[in-house]
Amino acid sequence: MGRKKTIKTIDEVLENSKTDQQHQEENLVKKTCRELGITQKELAEKIKVSRQTVSDWATGRIKISETIEYLLTLVLLEKEYFEFKKAMQGLMMIQNNSTILPLRFQA
Repeated sequence: MGRKKTIKTIDEVLENSKTDQQHQEENLVKKTCRELGITQKELAEKIKVSRQTVSDWATGRIKISETIEYLLTLVLLEKEYFEFKKAMQGLMMIQNNSTILPLRFQA
């Protein structure tokens, strides 16, 4: 017995795409809050929008604009940069206490 193929209508494909996009947006807001250790209210204050707007983005009720998506991505990258910088400074301190590697890191 073969597998039965499912043929989707254009409307079904578009609806699935819309749902996937909403989940990605929801994940970006929640991921940003989780990664920064802040609440949605605090995120709203940081990016100068209402708490309700952030909540609507998180639930997928309102689509996140490309500008805000870019801003949230930059905020996450900035956090990663500072974590990397801190780790590198720690390595430099270890190196300065020993003579293993001639590594210099300028921030």
